[in-house]
Amino acid sequence: MSGLSDLATATMADFEACRDKPIRLVAGGESMDLAITEVTAVSGPERPGGAFSVVFRGPREPVVEQATHHIAVEGHGEAEIFLVPLGPDKDGMLYEAVFN
Repeated sequence: MSGLSDLATATMADFEACRDKPIRLVAGGESMDLAITEVTAVSGPERPGGAFSVVFRGPREPVVEQATHHIAVEGHGEAEIFLVPLGPDKDGMLYEAVFN
């Protein structure tokens, strides 16, 4: 992914390339680190790059609400991405973004 500015054409491979990169989420004036834990193909309407979901892990607290949030990925740019909290796992809080 040369940049995150065009999520409409992002692919699974683009997010896999960001798996080990620092990701910063900014919400309500606060910021937190996220990490990509899963990139999975999903069924859905045809879109450039295919349909897929990305699961991110952040700290247990604070939990950000389901909404569009600003993220920045080191070396890949910034974007506004819609995240849905999935709930906690043993290592933190999980969030999902679906591209379909």
